[in-house]
Amino acid sequence: MTPRSRRTPHARTRAHLLIAVAAATCCAQARPVDAQTARSTSPHVVVIIGGLVEDRAVDDVVPSRPESVSRVLQVDPRQPASTVKARVMTFLPLIEEAARAVDIDSALLMAVIDVESGGDPQALSKQGAAGLMQLMPATGRSYGVADPFDPRQNVLAGARFLRTLLTRFDSLELALAAYNAGEYAVRRSGGAIPRYRETERYVPQVVERYGHYRQAVQFMRGEANPAGYAVARLPTHSR
Repeated sequence: MTPRSRRTPHARTRAHLLIAVAAATCCAQARPVDAQTARSTSPHVVVIIGGLVEDRAVDDVVPSRPESVSRVLQVDPRQPASTVKARVMTFLPLIEEAARAVDIDSALLMAVIDVESGGDPQALSKQGAAGLMQLMPATGRSYGVADPFDPRQNVLAGARFLRTLLTRFDSLELALAAYNAGEYAVRRSGGAIPRYRETERYVPQVVERYGHYRQAVQFMRGEANPAGYAVARLPTHSR
């Protein structure tokens, strides 16, 4: 075996990425049968995703805000960022399937999944948002979801919902704000990001992770730019 000291950082990073892709192929359809068991005993593939940096922890306390804000971020701040990213990447095949189906960048879906659920298909918020993309029950039903904890159903529906918001608001930031706080909250704010502490934190957090995942996808494919819908070209909202 080649001594570790003789391997270049680039070679080590590419090797880690290949491991992530291999894990994604065999793990994408895997799903724990019990939510409590999944959280306490399910093994995770832990790899380092090239081009990504350590994330800041999500605050333990979510401030009180109007009921229209439907989500509580599910990511455990004690989890290493590399563990969250590794879990997200295990769902790469179905994420790319959903991205192609609705003409959206797969890296954007990865970023939303990262922030919403930390890559946990069994995630459930106090408000009832469920699965990888934390779909509320009414939203899931409107997009034909029978089981919100099924990764494929959840991601396909979440991608369709996000595509609807991107088309409706013609702005990445406003679409993300609507995904978090609801369309009505964005419209009531005069087409601006609602002044909810969670939403003001959520939007830049997803945008930041989106950039990191785009770099990872670009590196994996050996392309100048990641394939898929150029969401980054959408106009962003300025206050």
